[in-house]
Formats: sequence, C-alpha cells, structure tokens
Amino acid sequence: MKITTPQGSLDCLFAGPVGADRPAIVLVHGIQGTASIWQPLMAGLAQDRRVVAPNLRGRAGSWSPDDPAAYGLAGFACDLRSVLCALPAPVLLVGWSMGCLVALEYLRRHGQQGLCGLMLASGSPCLGATGGADARWFRGDTMPELIRDATDRARRLRLRETATPAAVAGSWLAAQAADYRDLLPDIRLPTLILHGADDPECPLEHARIMARAIAGAELRVWPGCGHVPMAHDPAGFLDELLAFADRCPPACD
Repeated sequence: MKITTPQGSLDCLFAGPVGADRPAIVLVHGIQGTASIWQPLMAGLAQDRRVVAPNLRGRAGSWSPDDPAAYGLAGFACDLRSVLCALPAPVLLVGWSMGCLVALEYLRRHGQQGLCGLMLASGSPCLGATGGADARWFRGDTMPELIRDATDRARRLRLRETATPAAVAGSWLAAQAADYRDLLPDIRLPTLILHGADDPECPLEHARIMARAIAGAELRVWPGCGHVPMAHDPAGFLDELLAFADRCPPACD
C-alpha cells in the first residue's frame, strides 16, 4: 500500500484490522534495510490492532531521489509524519537501529501528540556519545567504500532487501552528525529500550544513556544478542513488544 508525502510516495506494509480500537503500531527500519525486516513479526502483532511498516525513501517501492543529501533525518521524519497522519491516534512508535534516530528526529520536529508509547531497539541518541565505544555501522567515507561496506553488512545481518547506494551514503552522513541527548529528558512517553548485550555495531552503553535520561524508561538487555534482536529471537521480541503495548495508555492525554 502507498502513502503519499509532500515529496513522493512511500511503499508500506500494512497488517491488522482497519478501525481497530487498540493503538496502532508503526515500525521503523534501520539505515540499510527495508520494512521487510519486520515482516516475520507483523502477523503476530496484528491480531487486534493496525500495524504499519513504512519503507522510508530510497527503499523498496518508495520514492528514491539520486541525491544523497535527500536522505537526511529531517526528510525521514517528514516521511514518518505522513505515515502517522494517515492513521488514527494513538500510535505506538517503534524504531530499530537508525529507526531510533528517525523516531527521535520526529519527536524533536513534531512533538509527542498522537503517540502513546516509544520503543527503541538497538539504538543510540548520538553515535559518538560514548567516546571509546562509538556506534559505527560503516567504515568507508567514499561512495565505493560505502557500497563495499554496505554489501558486507547486508550479508552479515542477513538483510533480504537493502536501500539504494545513494540512500545508504546520505543516511550514514546524516546519522553520524545527529545528537539527540538534549531531547531525551523532554520525552514523556512510556518508553521501552531493548538492546543486545553483545551488539557490535551499537554498544550497550548507548542504550544505558537513553535509559538514564528518559524519565521512567524501561531497559531490557538481552544476553548473547547482537544488533538485530528481532532476528535473534523473533518470538521473544514479539512478546516484549506486545507486553509493552499492553502497558501503554489506550489513549493520548
């Protein structure tokens, strides 16, 4: 299904009943992958609620500009805004990896109205937040180096679909410059932070920074888990998310 944005259309995965009484869930993918990363979970999430997994620009059937500058976090937040506006409030917002940065950019630009909860998986408020334990998804700085790194990373993370080269390059430049640490104390949503103890791409300290700064945030640390908890233990991830959704308020303030 397509959702129209001010700049182009987004290809989105939808599941669950239209007009369900329970809050919808919106799932935001990472820097290189697509909405397909969420596909194995959607049926389990959609028993009695609407679930939407958008392909942000540069991925799958969504609009894909050639300019890497089009893939800044502000643009992704604009894409996400169009998705949320197409759904009845309230919405539980879930981000994985770069999807956490997109969620935080959305909160900075558009506020928390219409949301009932926030789940941040394998994420960071600032990739260089810890000094000696920085989050780093790619090593290269040039387009050929990034394409090589992206190919290796997709194989390592078992990504079935990936973003275009321009989207990967532009997203990486934007992610490296992002810093949301000042935003965290202002978040007043029920928040679940889930992180693998053995995440090699985003060390656990990044999750702890968010958990300490967001009032009332819950931190779940999975032993033996790397950067993709929903692939490491799909059933466990589904249980965590559904249990958290049940703890979120049924309506916005």
